[in-house]
Amino acid sequence: MRIDLLGKRLLSINEGPTEDVKSVAKARDWRIAGQGSMYIPDRTQDPNRTFKKMRDLRNIYLQGAYISEGVDLYPLYTIGAGYTLEIDEDAGESGEAAKADIEDFLNGINVYDITWQMMVDAITVRDGLAEIVMGRGSMAEKPVNVIPRPAECFEFDTDKTGAIMRYIQRNANNGDSLGTPVPLEKKQVLHYQFMSRPDSPYGISLIERVIHDIKRDTRVIEATANGICLHGTPKWQIALNKNRPDAAKASDADWTAFKKEFENINALDNFPTEGDIEMIMHDTAGVPNVQQYSDVSLARVVSGMGIPGELLGLRQGTTDATAVTRVGAFFKKIKSCQRDVEQMWNIVIDMRTGVPGLVKMVLNDTDPQDFAKMATAISQLRTGTDPDAVCPAAWCREQLGIPEDERSEEEKPKRQPNPFDMQNYVDSSDPMADQKLASEKEMAAAAHELAEAVRKR
Repeated sequence: MRIDLLGKRLLSINEGPTEDVKSVAKARDWRIAGQGSMYIPDRTQDPNRTFKKMRDLRNIYLQGAYISEGVDLYPLYTIGAGYTLEIDEDAGESGEAAKADIEDFLNGINVYDITWQMMVDAITVRDGLAEIVMGRGSMAEKPVNVIPRPAECFEFDTDKTGAIMRYIQRNANNGDSLGTPVPLEKKQVLHYQFMSRPDSPYGISLIERVIHDIKRDTRVIEATANGICLHGTPKWQIALNKNRPDAAKASDADWTAFKKEFENINALDNFPTEGDIEMIMHDTAGVPNVQQYSDVSLARVVSGMGIPGELLGLRQGTTDATAVTRVGAFFKKIKSCQRDVEQMWNIVIDMRTGVPGLVKMVLNDTDPQDFAKMATAISQLRTGTDPDAVCPAAWCREQLGIPEDERSEEEKPKRQPNPFDMQNYVDSSDPMADQKLASEKEMAAAAHELAEAVRKR
């Protein structure tokens, strides 16, 4: 889309070369039965994806201040609450040993830092890539390290359906072409995409989606800064012979002396003058609407990136209710990121253990409201007719992080009758007794369903 005015291009929605660009970026020689070799184009590649364009996006992140902070919010809330390792219930002692090995492995490679880098790359340059390094000898089929790689240096080799077959490094980190491309098989690469697209093996960059708004905001801020430097402080206009147009023109010497008399004036100076000299102050109001210009352009950027402005310290005409709603929606988005990150690392964990599903990574919930809801549900369930049947104490301990009670059954105090149990205090002679007990059973059944839903989440 282009808008022209007097033959000058003002706006182009398309980035990069758009006039002569070809939609076919690569092609391969496939053999078709009965037809021999056939040159079939691969239309899943993006011809506008170049090293320079991706590196420009990365530089925006490296120098973008609030853009960088906005990008960092995604990995911060995704992995900031930590993770737990769950063992298959039927694993037994082997599961505990595998869990200890996985925990040491993840701590050794600094899983938090790797995940942060991969998420930042995916949000910035479309994809996050890391090389899975295998061991030697008995560890030849097991990962021993995971090393992040710059995604802009790689191309994805796909088949005719668009599925990634392998990853090929064609550029060095400085953009120079490598003498010999370095291929990596799929099992050697850990690949994370913040958002995928059906027409390309490459992901979607949030920064690329709002690139126009970022550029507009940059222009607005630069113009505002220039305006403040030019008009942000009051200035004096001093006129000589203002009301005497017929007066003789001042000589060069008189004019030089007149300018020198006022060249070092400041806000504390007073100006007693003689003759027809008029002094007028300009720019007394500074630059108006500075905050409004900045807020409008910045709001478009953070909205395009899906970030609540409140998390970046912005309060732009909102109420607490709308702010809470936006932050809550952002946390829901974070949960989808957590599922992708869990799936990504569980692939590596399965390669390490050799038994799929033996140990699984589960990222801890970031939304504080969810924990409050869970604690409230647990508190309510513990007042049910039969608390252990509705919500076992062992499960409650696990959810709240309370250590197990190591006392023997004989040492544990006997459970006292629940004072909230309707059967303990409903008078059987009360004509409403049956109705009250039936209501209590319905409440207990509903509480049980809620406990099961919370347990399975």
